[in-house]
Amino acid sequence: MYFGNLILLVLNLPLIPIIAKILRVPNRFLTPSILFFSFMGVNLVSFNSADLFIMLVIGVIAVIFRILEYPLAPMLLGFILGGMLEDNLRRSLMIWDGTYNFLWERPLTLIILLLTLLVLLMPMLISTFKKFAYKTM
Repeated sequence: MYFGNLILLVLNLPLIPIIAKILRVPNRFLTPSILFFSFMGVNLVSFNSADLFIMLVIGVIAVIFRILEYPLAPMLLGFILGGMLEDNLRRSLMIWDGTYNFLWERPLTLIILLLTLLVLLMPMLISTFKKFAYKTM
């Protein structure tokens, strides 16, 4: 892995000015090129038209989220880590005979679960406290 990173560093440093010239290409040429190579890449990997449709649907959803100003990084992180989370949850459920007791019987997992719930509920709690504070004034 370190060897590959070293090779990429040696190859990419001289190519930075050439790669930066891509920014000068007008969007009317760059966008169709990116779409073409994306569709060709998906098609060459699987030779399945359903994968092309899935890519198109995910692209449309991403554009809608971009228009509505949703952050795309958490969604990408969810796509990447969701599979590992599902596999490990399935493994834990098999170890604990299909019960969810391991989530609250161990102190560490209970603390992590409660912190996760707190982080998820924090925006709603802050807005509720702000509304309550404005009503009392």
